[in-house]
Order: sequence, then structure tokens, then C-alpha cells
Amino acid sequence: MKNKQRSKARSAHSVSLLLGLGLLVGSAFASAQSITIGGANFSEQTILANIYASALKNQGIDVKTRLNLGNRQIIAQALENGDIDVVPEYLGSLLSFYDDKTALTTQKEILSALQQKLPTDLQLLEPSSAGSITAWAVTKKTAEKYNLRTLSDLAPVSGDFTLGGPPEVATAALGLPGLKAVYGINFKSIKSLDMGGPLSRLALNSGAIDVATVVSTQGILAKEPWVVLEDDKHQQPLQNITPLGRKALLTPEVTQVLNEVSAKLTDDDLKQLNRLVDIDHKDPAKVAAQWVAEHTVKTAQ
Repeated sequence: MKNKQRSKARSAHSVSLLLGLGLLVGSAFASAQSITIGGANFSEQTILANIYASALKNQGIDVKTRLNLGNRQIIAQALENGDIDVVPEYLGSLLSFYDDKTALTTQKEILSALQQKLPTDLQLLEPSSAGSITAWAVTKKTAEKYNLRTLSDLAPVSGDFTLGGPPEVATAALGLPGLKAVYGINFKSIKSLDMGGPLSRLALNSGAIDVATVVSTQGILAKEPWVVLEDDKHQQPLQNITPLGRKALLTPEVTQVLNEVSAKLTDDDLKQLNRLVDIDHKDPAKVAAQWVAEHTVKTAQ
């Protein structure tokens, strides 16, 4: 009888140990769950996605990247499907994607509206002071010939011009529809290219297009003989760079790391990082890792 009792006790103890180990393994698995960082198909997004990835990797978090995904529609679908978990976003454009009638301009207003418009399984983290906006550039030769300095100057001659940009520029609220509504700009034709990337550079410099859609912080703007037209009627909203992620993957540690990145990233950083990649042809992953190392992005232990 005593042997049976001892056997039962040992069995109970073994089960207890196994359950305990199971809980520990489950906890370790949950904490080690991989996070996939996504990014759109232009160099600034590649840099930012790699900054997020490098900062998280420094905390021992398993991170993957999926870059050059395309436009916001594709990225939104990837988030919904769980193909990516976090992406660097731009506040104004993000709100415009979910509400193409919005006229909000301040960061507080945009953040408040996004809290109402975003899918319930997505969450915005802290915005960075750094940001970039969609802009439009012409060659210096074109600017001088037509006396172009602002988007208002472009409107009267736009009917003779060809616009180049990513496919969504034709339909996005902050693209051509916004230019028409605010400035009365209506181009002769549109060529589907990229966002101030190699295709747009070649097309603008060769005369295949007259106006290129660019990102205001792109390093190439300091090198090319172009004029970026002033948005004199403020058609483009604030575009603070902000991490957007799936709530299920935004643990306190992940949230703290990404918020610290936002707190430390500046406009000057963004321009310098873009120059290193666009002009000096540095590896975006290495450039991002160096920025993270220099800014000692880490969480409290």
C-alpha cells in the first residue's frame, strides 16, 4: 500500500513538473515569437523598416523583414493577413487612406481620427518628430522656362505636362485628385513609375516626364538638378513617421523599443540616412544598424 502511495506521489510530482515545464516552454515560445517588419517600395521605407528591425534584434527579439511591398493598399492587406506585423507609417497619408474626405491638419486631430478609423486589431505607437511629405519636382530647366516655384505656378501649364509617379498617385486622395481639387492641376498624361526612384530620375532627366512624384526627404533631391515645387496651399498634411502594428504582437518590450526609435529620430537623421543610401549607395540594413548603434536604442532591464 505504501509503495502504491509513493508511486502515486511520484506520478503527481512528475505531472506537476511536466506542467510547469510546459508553462515555461510556452512562455518562452510566446516571448520569442517572431515579428515581421514590412516596408513600402522606396528607400526611406527600407531604411526605416531596417531601423525597427535592428533595434528589436538588439533586444534578442526574432525579427524578419518584408520590404518593397508596394503601395499602402498592399501593406494594409499584409497587416490584415498577418503577413507583416509592424510597418513605419506616415500619419497624414494613413488617415487619407482610411478617410479620403479628411481635411484635418494637426497631429492631435489626425491621431484622434485614426484611433476611430483604424481596424480594431491595429495600433499606432508614438509619432516621431521626423516626417516627410509627398512632393513634386521639375528640372531646373523646366522651372526656369515656365517660371515655376510653387504648385500654384504649375496649374496653368499642367495640361501640357506628363506626370510620373507610383501607380497609386493617380487615385490616392493626396495624389492627383488632391492636386486637382486644391490647385486645379490636370496633367496631359501620367506614367506609372516609382516614388522618386531610379525610374523617375531617368524619366525626368531624359524628358520622358515633366514632373516627378518624390518624397521630400529623399537624398537624391540634393544631388539632382531639380526644383521641388512649394506646396503653397498646404495640400499635404503632417506626415510624422509612426510605427503601426498588430496589437497581438505589440508586447510592452516591442512597444518600448519602437517608441524609443520614434523619440530619437529627427528630420536631419532622415535626410542623412536617405543621402547615404540614395547618393552614396550604402546598404540600407547597415546604415540602419549604424544609426541604432549610435543612438543606443535599448529598453530598460
